[in-house]
Amino acid sequence: MAVEYSAVTPEEVAETLGISSWWVREQARRGRIPHLRFGRGRIRLLPEHVDALIRLATVEGRPAEPQAAPSASADLRALGATVRSLRAHEQRPHVAGDPPLC
Repeated sequence: MAVEYSAVTPEEVAETLGISSWWVREQARRGRIPHLRFGRGRIRLLPEHVDALIRLATVEGRPAEPQAAPSASADLRALGATVRSLRAHEQRPHVAGDPPLC
């Protein structure tokens, strides 16, 4: 019983998809996509592996929600001052009209 496989190299996949072969190899190295490994650095991908790569890179779109425009003067006091920022504020020369940090 003969079984036929059509495995492709990361370079062939990258050329077909118009992406970097390094990125394809990196996804395989990190275990993000299934792949075949024959010896050192010989990565091959089957059609179902390429499908998994495409699913990994697919971004599902959502309808755009209207967002409020950011205000020009954001109130950053809610973040709170750190000890380091308070010390730096105390050491800098104050300009007339500079509001206190507290």
